[in-house]
Amino acid sequence: MSPAGDLQSSATLMSIVSWLYLATNSVRAVTYVPQIVAVWHCTDGARAISLVTWSSWVLANLTGVMYGAWVVRDGLFITISAINLVCCATVALIAARRRGLL
Repeated sequence: MSPAGDLQSSATLMSIVSWLYLATNSVRAVTYVPQIVAVWHCTDGARAISLVTWSSWVLANLTGVMYGAWVVRDGLFITISAINLVCCATVALIAARRRGLL
């Protein structure tokens, strides 16, 4: 394959991966809603929710926002990471509140 063909294949693969990232993370943002509703209505202190897990996802998404802003400088990446950050933080904060930690 010629170098031009390699570049075109690489660009096509990057485009496919970018669209897959956008699609899967758009769906992912919607899937937070049932979890947020469930933890909101929980009457037992949201004991089924792991604060360690959700807090680690908050931290991971915070670093994603920073990576998007300072390393790749990509607005879409920042936006997706920020949405995931807010949704994870919402679940963690509601669960913490239900347990009387806040």
